[in-house]
Amino acid sequence: MIRNFIGDFVQDICNYNGYSEEQCEQIQYTTTVLFFELIKLISIIIIFSLIGYCKESIIIIGIMSITKPFIGGYHENTQLRCFISSMLITAGIILLSLNCKLNFISNCILIIISLFSIYNTAPVLNDKMPITRLEFIKRNRVLGITISLIVAVSSILLYKYSEFYELMTWTILFQSILMFNKREKH
Repeated sequence: MIRNFIGDFVQDICNYNGYSEEQCEQIQYTTTVLFFELIKLISIIIIFSLIGYCKESIIIIGIMSITKPFIGGYHENTQLRCFISSMLITAGIILLSLNCKLNFISNCILIIISLFSIYNTAPVLNDKMPITRLEFIKRNRVLGITISLIVAVSSILLYKYSEFYELMTWTILFQSILMFNKREKH
């Protein structure tokens, strides 16, 4: 229902402004991803704020929101399942950052492994958000790797100054691990 509304809304904008089919496809993909990520972001932040982890949830969901649309990865069939899995992933990352303190070398190793995985796998395409044009795939790959690299470097730079570096590292690691979830039903 929401996808249809977004599709109709974007199509009206494209028709009114005379955008090409390619531009329309790009606008629809971006609008759909941003809309669902925004709903998820707000809901999870509210829930984790109630239990005292507002900043942590903002960092985790923020990183997931700016990387996942470009690198792809784990997707659920329904928005409810997606929300629940995002809640579990966020809770897992918070618990890991609270209970598993990373030293500088461990932090760097996890980041290097994550970036290597993202570089060699991104973008993961799926049938829920298909991208068929090669130039979009290449653009998403470059954007995904660049954004992940910026987050990774930020984590390294924040090592001595903030405990949030662990949240950043664990989130990038989870994102890279979840890229390998390729369930196929026959």
